[in-house]
Amino acid sequence: MHGEAVHRPSTAGEPMTTTTATPPDARRAAAKLLDDAVALARELDRDDVATSLARDGARLLDPGARVLVVGDYKQGKSSLVDALVGADVCPVHADVATALPTVVRHGEEPSAVLVGPHGRVDVTPSRLAGAVTGRDDEPGWGHAEVALDAPLLADGITLVDTPGAGGPGGTPATRVLTELPAADAVLLLSDASRELAAGEVELLRAAVAHVPTVLVALTRTDLHPAWREVRDLDTALLAERGLAVEVVGVSAELARHARGRWGTPVGDELAVASGIPALRELLRRRIAEPAGTRTGRAVGEHVAGVLASVRAAPAAELAALEAPARVRELDEALRAATERAAATKDRSARWQQTLADGVADLSSDIEWDLRDRVRQVVRTAEETLETVDPSRVWDQFEPWLAEEVGRAAATTYLWAGERTWWLAERVAAHFAEPAADGAPPGTAPVPAGRFSAELSVLPAVPPPDLDRLRVGQALVVGLRGSYSGVVMVGLVSTLSGLALINPFSVGAGVLLGGRTVREERRRALRRRQLDARRVVRQYAEEVQFVLGKHTKDMLREVQRTLRDHFTGRAEEVTMGAAAAVKAATAARDLDADVRRRRTAAVRARLERIDGLLARCGASS
Repeated sequence: MHGEAVHRPSTAGEPMTTTTATPPDARRAAAKLLDDAVALARELDRDDVATSLARDGARLLDPGARVLVVGDYKQGKSSLVDALVGADVCPVHADVATALPTVVRHGEEPSAVLVGPHGRVDVTPSRLAGAVTGRDDEPGWGHAEVALDAPLLADGITLVDTPGAGGPGGTPATRVLTELPAADAVLLLSDASRELAAGEVELLRAAVAHVPTVLVALTRTDLHPAWREVRDLDTALLAERGLAVEVVGVSAELARHARGRWGTPVGDELAVASGIPALRELLRRRIAEPAGTRTGRAVGEHVAGVLASVRAAPAAELAALEAPARVRELDEALRAATERAAATKDRSARWQQTLADGVADLSSDIEWDLRDRVRQVVRTAEETLETVDPSRVWDQFEPWLAEEVGRAAATTYLWAGERTWWLAERVAAHFAEPAADGAPPGTAPVPAGRFSAELSVLPAVPPPDLDRLRVGQALVVGLRGSYSGVVMVGLVSTLSGLALINPFSVGAGVLLGGRTVREERRRALRRRQLDARRVVRQYAEEVQFVLGKHTKDMLREVQRTLRDHFTGRAEEVTMGAAAAVKAATAARDLDADVRRRRTAAVRARLERIDGLLARCGASS
């Protein structure tokens, strides 16, 4: 945000054929299905179900398709985000780079929020710009969030402007890697003046392995007329590496000029030449529409799973109302419902044990994996320091060490994110029931949203003591070593009538002094190597301490999320079975007139539930 207010986005740069600002049909249908299910649950006096549907459904619908905008420093990431949303959102400066991730999502009213250890704080655009660029006097923020009403964001796209990262190692790139499991797409920005660098290709390789959609945008095409040749070279390079990644060209500067001339022929030409409208359509087609379909399917499965427990009560009551003489069959149905409630309680104990054991095992596995990876880096570093002079290579060794440790931490975090979903599916399996036809049980829905490991900033490598033997120090050491040689040889030579200071004693002093200097230099080199190795071990211990605390916090949050989610599921199933028993029992004692009215009302209610279940099946 460049000014003192959050600017509403213009439609500058939108293609002439695009006029919609509403979410895709799948997301809109999912939201309508969720609202109808919440309303029906409240009509059935199941406020607990309504609250659960609204909470988990909101988590499914709210985030949208998360697109990570990544790349090296000063590649135009913030400018591209501004161009895509048609507003000045992310701070852009010629000399200052983005230091804090900025999440740009849809909102009816513009807002800016900083998120940190102490919660969420609403801020002005100027303070947001200071925090995002690292000029804020109050460090420690985790990320920034900006909400505004823009067509692309309303279509279900959430853009994340990330700090610069030139490759898969180092703190910024490590943080990008740890966010990959929570991303729906990655948009890598690279300057159109050159081919993709080796670090960018490695980052793309990691992204392709964990993210459904990966794109490359060549920036500043207005400054490089030969960008199409670079695009073709990049496409061929990625194909050789086995990476199916589409490469497009964009110019945020041309898009900015087009916004100032929107509605004129020149503005339309600039918009098309910028490539921003084409990129918007690509994001909608490749990301927003598939994400909307996935969202609709997830909402449908979640609503169907919840309504299945709600349907038991009116179904049992209708059976009792329509066939009061079939007391024996009704009693059997009631007994079956009671047994289901008891089975739910039994499953509740089992899934809680599975969750507790799984979190304990996962905590131990993550700690071991991190220690093992860092230990391998430390071993390689110590072997390297045994053969080199740290004072000569430390400027190259320090970034290598930070990169390798960052790579190890990122790999552990990615693996931890995958294991959390595996644990969630294991717990969900306890809630699956066999189908009526004897088919194997399915899997109950896992909690809405995503599990991801947001990596904290890695500590800096402490500087070792790398002082070398200076000329003055070497002279003093040499004189101290030559003294004994001069004295010993001089005393012996006096027996032959020579003076104490003679050519023989001076030569002996020079030889012994030189030897002393060489030995002192070897000892100084050894001290530097030992101190450098100590720094490496100290840095590894600090990283393990920081990340160990962070991973434990992540696992506790995962455990709480799973516990709360499946506790609610267990309560819903138990209350549904109990309500079925209560409704069927009460229906047996009604007189004829009340029975007829009640039968019509229950049948209508059951038809509404079945109608919603049918819509759930259509959405999935």
